[in-house]
Amino acid sequence: MDYNKLSKEELIQALRTLERDLEKEQQNSSEWEERAKKFKADHANYKKKEGERKETWKNEAQKELAEEMIEVMDNLERAILSAKQDSALLQGVKMVSDQLYEKLEERGLEKINAEGEEFDPRFHKAVEKKEEGRKVVEQKRQGYIFKDKVLRESEVVVGDE
Repeated sequence: MDYNKLSKEELIQALRTLERDLEKEQQNSSEWEERAKKFKADHANYKKKEGERKETWKNEAQKELAEEMIEVMDNLERAILSAKQDSALLQGVKMVSDQLYEKLEERGLEKINAEGEEFDPRFHKAVEKKEEGRKVVEQKRQGYIFKDKVLRESEVVVGDE
């Protein structure tokens, strides 16, 4: 449009039309900007929740693996205790047992140290009582914790010190 050929009234009308169009476009732009902000916030929330889900899944998988490996460690311990002599084979089995526990410990597994401790039913399971008292005098079976959750209580003998 050639504005030089328009009258004053036509210029005023064209200016008003342009101002209305500009206002509509600014409003449209604001709406798209709000949509983009909402999408960005939704995406950030999705990423956060997905990260939490992944972490939960990872921890659960590690916990299940630790539970299964506890049985393997029990069997290795039985093999070590049943050995009659200090042989190279026995040393190898001890090394494997130690390495297995070390790797599981790096991922959050802890042994429950029971002997000499006050009996605590959250961590200990009494399988025998020798005298009156609440001290753990002997540990019959090792207990384990994985990232603050008890996987298996220590089986213990309770009595006086």
